[in-house]
Amino acid sequence: MLSQLEKLFLTDHVRFAFEIYDLRFDKEYTEFKTTREGYLMIYRKFYPPRIILHADKECTVRELLSILKNEESKFVLFIEPKWSRLLNFPNMKIYPEILMTCDKPSVFRKENVRRLGIEDKEEILALYGQGLGDVLLQLLRDNKTTAYGLFLNSHLVSAAYTLIELENVAVIGGVLTKEELRNRGLATSVVSTLTKYLTKRGKVASLYVREDNSPAIHVYKKIGFKEYWKRLWISVNTDEKPL
Repeated sequence: MLSQLEKLFLTDHVRFAFEIYDLRFDKEYTEFKTTREGYLMIYRKFYPPRIILHADKECTVRELLSILKNEESKFVLFIEPKWSRLLNFPNMKIYPEILMTCDKPSVFRKENVRRLGIEDKEEILALYGQGLGDVLLQLLRDNKTTAYGLFLNSHLVSAAYTLIELENVAVIGGVLTKEELRNRGLATSVVSTLTKYLTKRGKVASLYVREDNSPAIHVYKKIGFKEYWKRLWISVNTDEKPL
């Protein structure tokens, strides 16, 4: 079944980027549960686990949701919006997201934007906090991310990095600007610079953004990102939510 899934994933490197990456590079944290044409991909590197549900038929979705209810109690689920009417988890919060892509970015470069490294540890922790900061630092140590940041008065005030990178696609995440400095074009500069770096290396840049985050969507469209696909981020028995 996994070989069949791999064939499916390779039909769309952008939409299935996480499945491809986790199968290749994070197998020890990744579990697949399959039925008919569908699957649950459960990623346990973090807690609560991240779970992707994919299926074409309603009967398959219902069966996979039943498996999920019986075996997991606290998780973040990703699923297509068309199946929202089938969701009835207790203590559930739903955040619609848009997947956007760009291969020809416009760059809005500001001074003091540069690539981040492990030597920026203190500034990374100051911006992101311990949790996300530690995740980014580990990615930098493992050479598994490309991160850019903007500095004002020698302090990191805006940053973004790649969550995963494949040979032909990269997923950008962790886009964050200090609250008091938002709406000044800082994130535009950081994300456009990172996007340019990725596309120059033959990768399609992609990112997920909350559907209700109109300012961010405006920024990404300005850079050259276009809507590609939609999904739901569903938090079950957890306070986690997308940035």
